[in-house]
Amino acid sequence: RRSTTTKQSNAEMTVTGKYIQHASQPSKKVILWIYGGAFLAGDSTGNMGIAEKMGMLCAGEEKGNNDNQNGMRDVFIPDHRLVPEHHLDDAIHDIALAYEYLIFKRGIHPADITLVGVSSGGGLVVLLLQALAEAQRAFDERKGDNERENDYGSSCVQMPAGGVVMGPFVDYTEPKGSMKEYIKHDLIVNESVYDEGIPYLEQVLGCHENRVRASPVYGNFDGLPPLCICVSEHEVVYDQAMLMAKRAKEQGVDVTVGVWKYMCHVFQLLCPFVPEGKESFDFMCEWIRER
Repeated sequence: RRSTTTKQSNAEMTVTGKYIQHASQPSKKVILWIYGGAFLAGDSTGNMGIAEKMGMLCAGEEKGNNDNQNGMRDVFIPDHRLVPEHHLDDAIHDIALAYEYLIFKRGIHPADITLVGVSSGGGLVVLLLQALAEAQRAFDERKGDNERENDYGSSCVQMPAGGVVMGPFVDYTEPKGSMKEYIKHDLIVNESVYDEGIPYLEQVLGCHENRVRASPVYGNFDGLPPLCICVSEHEVVYDQAMLMAKRAKEQGVDVTVGVWKYMCHVFQLLCPFVPEGKESFDFMCEWIRER
């Protein structure tokens, strides 16, 4: 729990980012877009174009109504703090605060919010969902099932409609499997990126036990909403994405997995240029529309 008595902590309670509204009135349903960058890079401005595209391509579900949105979804891209200047916990804090901003400041019901995460942003999506589930379990223990409140204004924040993760970076332990082998041909996470970026994990998180605890793939998936995992069979995070899908399914989560061959990490963002990218983007948008 963070104190709110200092100037620094007051700044930590401020949400910044880009809010993309497609029409004269806000849409009922909203996408919370969490950018990637291995926790080292990325910002809301650089993600505006592709995030706006997803919000527009979600059109269809609400056609025929009078809200003049045609099913398009507004998109909020919050900024979050980066390492090494900050800690991974700070990024999680910023994303959680952004989620609460949508609910309590903009009045959006949690069931009308879909989380979308790119690479390390996918890890933040899962970490947020796991934190919400843990808070719900703790709330239930304190209050008891008979006293549990059901509306989203209760002291425990409800789950969103679901989470979509593209090439999710969710294992922060020592690299193994596809994370080591596929850097030879992955166009995004290549050998240079690997050599420069991976060592910070030990710097930021410390010993192996801490890295296991910090990794969402090894966390508790009980109580999470539906997940859509979109990945390439030949990218660096393939093994950890598949492990997460397996563990989540074993713990009762409704998991949808889309797999493409011979694509690089986060190939979904190449949808304007690469056919497989467009297919994967349409796959994710259809999944979002169904919810």
